[in-house]
Amino acid sequence: MKIVAKQIDMIAKFNREKVPVPYKFRYEQSSGEYLEIKIDKILATESRRLAGIETIIYTCQSEVEGEVRMYELKYIIGQYRWELYKI
Repeated sequence: MKIVAKQIDMIAKFNREKVPVPYKFRYEQSSGEYLEIKIDKILATESRRLAGIETIIYTCQSEVEGEVRMYELKYIIGQYRWELYKI
C-alpha cells in the first residue's frame, strides 16, 4: 500500500466507548469527480501516536467498482479529521 493522506468526508458511528467506527466515505479523485465507498469490513483497528499526534488507524476492505480493495483510514483525534491514509 502507498501513502496518499487525502482528506475525506466521513459518515461514522460511535460505539459504547465513544470510539468512532467508519461507515461510509467519499473523496475527490484526480479527475475532480467524487467516489463514494461504503466500508464492507474493518479488518483491524490500531491506536497510534504519529509525530506526537494521537490517531486511530482502521484497516478496511470494500468492493470498489466490482473489485475487492484494502485500504487504511486515519482518524486524527485532536483535529476531528478523517484521511484516506493508504491505498
